[in-house]
Amino acid sequence: MAKPHVTMEVGNDGVAVVTLINPPVNALAIPIIAGLKEKFDEATRRNDVKALVLTGKGGRFSGGFDINVFQKVHATGDISLMPDVSVELVVNTIEDCKKPVVAAVEGLALGGGLELAMGCHARIAAPKTQLGLPELTLGVIPGFGGTQRLPRLLGLSKAIEIMLFSKPIMSEEGKKLGLIDAIVPSQELLKVSRQWALDISERRKPWLRSLHRTDKIGSLSEAREVLKAARQQAKKIAPNVPQHQACLDVMEEGIIHGGYNGVLKEAKVFKELVMTETSKGLVHVFFAQRMTSKIPKVTDVGLKPRHIKKVAVIGGGLMGSGIATAFIVSNIHVVLKEINSEYLQKGTKTIEANVRSLVTRGKLTRDKADKALSMLKGALDYSDFKDVDMVIEAVIESVPLKQKIFSEIEKACPPHCILASNTSTIDLNLVGEKTSSQDRIIGAHFFSPAHIMPLLEIVRTEKTSAQAILDLMTVGKTIKKVPVVVGNCTGFAVNRAFFPYTQSALILVHLGVDVFRIDKLISSFGLPMGPFQLQDLSGYGVALAVGKEFANAFPDRTFQSPLIDLLVKDGRNGKTNGKGYYIYEKGSKPRPDPSVLPVIEESRRLANIMPNGKPINITDKEIVEMILFPVVNEACRVLDEGVVVRASDLDTASVLGMSFPSYR
Repeated sequence: MAKPHVTMEVGNDGVAVVTLINPPVNALAIPIIAGLKEKFDEATRRNDVKALVLTGKGGRFSGGFDINVFQKVHATGDISLMPDVSVELVVNTIEDCKKPVVAAVEGLALGGGLELAMGCHARIAAPKTQLGLPELTLGVIPGFGGTQRLPRLLGLSKAIEIMLFSKPIMSEEGKKLGLIDAIVPSQELLKVSRQWALDISERRKPWLRSLHRTDKIGSLSEAREVLKAARQQAKKIAPNVPQHQACLDVMEEGIIHGGYNGVLKEAKVFKELVMTETSKGLVHVFFAQRMTSKIPKVTDVGLKPRHIKKVAVIGGGLMGSGIATAFIVSNIHVVLKEINSEYLQKGTKTIEANVRSLVTRGKLTRDKADKALSMLKGALDYSDFKDVDMVIEAVIESVPLKQKIFSEIEKACPPHCILASNTSTIDLNLVGEKTSSQDRIIGAHFFSPAHIMPLLEIVRTEKTSAQAILDLMTVGKTIKKVPVVVGNCTGFAVNRAFFPYTQSALILVHLGVDVFRIDKLISSFGLPMGPFQLQDLSGYGVALAVGKEFANAFPDRTFQSPLIDLLVKDGRNGKTNGKGYYIYEKGSKPRPDPSVLPVIEESRRLANIMPNGKPINITDKEIVEMILFPVVNEACRVLDEGVVVRASDLDTASVLGMSFPSYR
């Protein structure tokens, strides 16, 4: 691979075309930044250059600053590794250039890429070019002037939305809003951009410096109102991280004291944010997620993934219907098998409702929804299984039932077909015990709701073939999941690492700590809900079944609590019947149910672990640590036993499967 570099070609028309070359997305690595400075200085000096066009090679402008630099800064603690791009390159070299500069943008201009383009005097884009500033997802703010130029080019409210939510827009919308000057077909992009640059130099078109514009900012009092509303919103969406408020502070600085002061403050705040724990966590997770697709002896041995065109799903309950939904919305044919027509109809209805809700939420167009539903076929026997490429069994957690299904599908399916189970706890060697196709047996463990949650745990046994693993990884990506390959043990990676989470919470309750206090502390730590609301959500049947599996596998670290049995006896089943630790009513948020307290008291009396029968005194911090540190310990065991390939795979799985806060 050629090293990242920048080229410059001067045409007979006097336009210098400066091109970024760092495939695949022309990331702004340190040599690119140095090369830009050098080429711009040369173009400014040369008498045969009238104007410049800045572009990227290979149909992409630039995906932004090279994130590897963040990693180096975090590893060394040396902030001086961050180059000074904002003032030295974007302001002094590009925006204040004595010759006009036009950005010819296609494919994508994200982060630092869009910031470079905004420093130019005009922006010409190809259709469907993606534009955005996603820096907040890495715990920082735009650092090359984006907080100042974006509001000046398209107005404050829209700029805030693009930055705070890291929501890209397409060039078509950018043109309407004034961020893009013209949209032209890809093949004419350079020609039109060159002409535009010459028109600016000959004063036929305006020479605009974005940083000096104020026409879209509105009055100071209006701007302050918009910022105030945005601060409230940021408090709601990101209460535990600093970058959202910092971004608004820096924008405000520029509005009050002018763009150049804003740029200076932005550069200072950017460097402070890079060094925070939040940025370290988010950058770590960014790289961790990319590492999951590298599996030794699977992805590095020259195998080609086979195409999976048709999948059979056995069981149309909550999980099975969610899995079927994920496949059909990704254009893969599904045969849904149930044991009788009543269950089949129920499963089909659930899938239809799933697809409809994706349309309502704007995730799917009507046409695509209709097409997806046409890819679904119901079945009551195995006659449609003769040409399927993969079967996923999603029935209740019962060993005999799963064994029966696996010996049947081995006979009904073609010899290349992958035989997968969506079990969340049962040992796969047991599941496939009665078959002779051990190399095709694999776990495809989805998280509920399966058509929405991004994690797919791929569980391999000692005998699973590399081909089956690779095929499932590939189809996992096709259905927009992040596949994490894990080993075979009770609970696999995520549920195994997190089983002490519920255990610790139960121990604390039996030591006299309030259930609702625990939930509140865990959700303010950053998980979407606490352990007891999670139990309500997944249902007590699941909690009892899973609890048994873990108690058998790890008796040395299991606390046998009578609480769930008592709740069931009291007629409660969590969210499914609207009564658990919380009361669930349509249209309102779950609220603590005081009538559960006598049940908890009874459980405490039976467990009898309170010292001298009195509740313990404990701080908020201690509660959070007592619930999460045992998870860390179990994660170390998971690593030690080789259940995951690397520690970062478990981090990715925890973030995507348990919604563990990535900034932590």
